[in-house]
Amino acid sequence: MKQVLLTKAVGIKNQRVKPFDGGKEYLATGGLTGSKIRTEAVTYKTKPSRADLLVTENQLIVARMKETNKVLLIDENTSDLIVSTGFLVLDVQEGWDSGFLFHYFVSGFFQKQKDKFSIGATQKTINNEKFKEILIPEISLDDQKHIVKILDEADALCQKRKQAIELLDDYLKSVFLEMFGDPVRNQKNWKLMKLGDISESRLGKMRDKQYITGKYLNPYLGNSNVKWFHFDLLDLLEMDFNDQEKIKYSLNEGDLLICEGGEIGRCAIWKNQQPNCYFQKAIHRVRTNKQIILPEYLQWILWFYSKGNAFKESRTQATIAHLTGIKLKRLPIPVADIDLQNKFATTMKIVESIKYKMLAQSNDLDIQFQALIQKAFKGES
Repeated sequence: MKQVLLTKAVGIKNQRVKPFDGGKEYLATGGLTGSKIRTEAVTYKTKPSRADLLVTENQLIVARMKETNKVLLIDENTSDLIVSTGFLVLDVQEGWDSGFLFHYFVSGFFQKQKDKFSIGATQKTINNEKFKEILIPEISLDDQKHIVKILDEADALCQKRKQAIELLDDYLKSVFLEMFGDPVRNQKNWKLMKLGDISESRLGKMRDKQYITGKYLNPYLGNSNVKWFHFDLLDLLEMDFNDQEKIKYSLNEGDLLICEGGEIGRCAIWKNQQPNCYFQKAIHRVRTNKQIILPEYLQWILWFYSKGNAFKESRTQATIAHLTGIKLKRLPIPVADIDLQNKFATTMKIVESIKYKMLAQSNDLDIQFQALIQKAFKGES
């Protein structure tokens, strides 16, 4: 299939925000998760400096950050948003279908090219000039629409399964609140302890230039592999870990893996899902003192902290907000009675057994969906 420059399909649009009266809704890169958006109300005076791009209906926005798959097709409900300069805002060119482009941007075909061209010292991102070097398969408009119909139907099945999984999470959320109260407000006045006093933690290995080929090549978890309460292991990257590093960056059952950046605090418990797997610097590995605090309890504390903006005082703001190792160790945690934690963990185990089966089915659907994408962009639709 013929490949053409992506600029044939989309054009970069930089419509800056001008002074306005009243309030508007602002979408940061961290506010986009899948198809869900979380915005904040701003005025012209209170908006962050990054809140500086306007969008219109039928445009696409794509996160610039490396290893960050965030894409949104702007519709009538989101056309009045202000969005972060951490997004590329793209106009769809004549002869191209916006739905087809959306599926292309969330695919591995695009994301791998974006990661390859991303540059920067701390947070690697793709700039406008590098974006213009990316290729896209050239497909007729009719074939694009045919592909969109197939992929939309397949995606709908995936989303229904994920919604069912979310209902299980909602149930556990209600059980947690009933047993422990809201941890952000510490409604039940549990004793506050620094996380560093009740656990040990470390960041993973810094990615280096030898990660592509090497003598000690092993899979590792990156930020994008850690989801809330589970892991996405479909597309693990690999890099070198020598014998000493394998000990240093090992993963044991019961380890809690916490994201340092992006959606700060996002975490899941490692259950030996992948043999000989390690973790990179974007992730904190936390091993709790299980006589005091259980990882099952702690991950829900962090979920409430994340959703309740409790990390605001515990993160460092550089080019992008992140949770340092020191800040993590100082994080105050309300520590409930261990017997009550064990009771919650037992309930969680029952729910997780159901959820595990549903996730397996969801992963099967995702694999089938990715296979469809592979065929579509190879011209086999």
